[in-house]
Amino acid sequence: MKKSLFLLAVFGLTLAACSDDDSPTKAKEKEGEERTVVAVDYTAGRAMNQRLGKGINLGNSWDSQSWGKLDGGWENPIEDNDFKVIKEAGFNSVRIPVRWNEDSDYETHKVKAERLAGVKEDIQLAIDQGLAVVVNFHHYTTLNALGGGYFREKADSTALFLAEKEHFLALWDQVSKELNSFPDSLLVLEILNEPTIPGAEIVNDIMMSAYEVIRKNAPKKTIMFEAYHAAKFADLTDLKLPEDGNIIYSGHYYEPYEFSHEGHGYECVGDKAYNSTAAADIKGYVQLAQKLYPDVNGGRVPMNMGEFGVSGGTGTQSSCSGSGKTSDSKKALWAKKAAKAAESYDISWHYWGFTKVGGFEAYSRKDSKWNPGFPGAFFDK
Repeated sequence: MKKSLFLLAVFGLTLAACSDDDSPTKAKEKEGEERTVVAVDYTAGRAMNQRLGKGINLGNSWDSQSWGKLDGGWENPIEDNDFKVIKEAGFNSVRIPVRWNEDSDYETHKVKAERLAGVKEDIQLAIDQGLAVVVNFHHYTTLNALGGGYFREKADSTALFLAEKEHFLALWDQVSKELNSFPDSLLVLEILNEPTIPGAEIVNDIMMSAYEVIRKNAPKKTIMFEAYHAAKFADLTDLKLPEDGNIIYSGHYYEPYEFSHEGHGYECVGDKAYNSTAAADIKGYVQLAQKLYPDVNGGRVPMNMGEFGVSGGTGTQSSCSGSGKTSDSKKALWAKKAAKAAESYDISWHYWGFTKVGGFEAYSRKDSKWNPGFPGAFFDK
């Protein structure tokens, strides 16, 4: 609920995320721009965010390319017992990424019936274990690619992008109606994972258009937003959130990528790349959120760290090996510091990921046990 309204006029000044220089996160408003800042009562969103608490991603499953195997196209289907394993470890929630547009019908704008039924079954299995659930639109590569062409004013992309956007919104119309049957207190609907369309205004339009569709069909569900640049926390500056108290802002955190993504475009140097700047970084993100999206009760819009993790360690699919492979101890330490930094500001989180996610996994499907350092990194003091 909206409570108060005031103007924050910024004339060529730097809107810093921190009061000092201990964080790399800074944002600058355009010269002469006036930004309207609205204080909102985020009580409902905070309550849902607290339920999410400590969570983990079930990635590379429903978000995989199906190749006729629905959630198993990348040989990592979710197993019924996974939810019990996750619950018993102490987690509060799961995030289920879904490639809803895979095998969808462009004439009827319907998702594949078997996909919808399978996702709903997994949501229910999670809820039966007492886990809250986040479900999103994941790996919508077509929308992102066509949006990039639209942003660059490529004539052949405009009509295609607008048609894809229409399809996206129609899919959300169906999905939000279907998923609204689950308890409002146990399901969050996340609009779009890691939007990479370069234009912030285009991303904002997509997010707000989908938000309106979802809110119409699921009036009491918590809705989760991400910013452009693939969900970078600092890009909250360019994200336009609705005046709705039942929302959560989610960002992804892998800093520094030279360490977290060794073997994924970054050199395999093992622990030599280790560094943790989470405490300063997240402090900056929170201060930015407090400036731009304050809560009438104090604080700011509820925040979630939807993905964070490190590739490597024992029992993983990391492409690095030998001395170039991250050690178990440093992987767990980085994860622990990131989670603790988030928790210190009441930010919920979802580790990437549970199993068979390209080296980031915390659990070994092959050995049916948690990898060294996990899940203790999240629960040991």
